[in-house]
Order: sequence, then C-alpha cells, then structure tokens
Amino acid sequence: MNRINRMNATERESLDLLVERVVGAVYEVANVLGAGFLERVYERALIQELTLRGLKVQAQASFPVTYKGRSVGEYF
Repeated sequence: MNRINRMNATERESLDLLVERVVGAVYEVANVLGAGFLERVYERALIQELTLRGLKVQAQASFPVTYKGRSVGEYF
C-alpha cells in the first residue's frame, strides 16, 4: 500500500489543493510565455509563479532513489 492510499481525508484534501495550485501555476506560465523557449526559461518562470502564489520552492531538488530497500542513486 503506498503513501497516497494511506492518507486520511484531511491530508488528501490538502494534497488536492496543492496539486490544483501547482497545475494552475503551470497553465499560467504556459499561457503567458507561449511556446518556443528553452526549458530553463519555463523553469525559472514557474519558480517565480509558484512563489507569487505563496508556495515555498526549491529548484532542481534531489531525492534518493531506492530499489527493494537499497539505494540505487539520486534523482533531480
């Protein structure tokens, strides 16, 4: 059973609201900038938009990846 399946209703509602805010920010950046820029430009704009929406953001955050309980690397 994964973490999302074990969430209570309040946790699930909080996650849903966060997802809604992030997806809204993605659409805002896409609508304002349009197509044709390099990925880095969209990343920077999204960081700015998420910050404007009151979210704490860290660019290119890394996290460990495990496979069957053993570390197999790091992902960004």
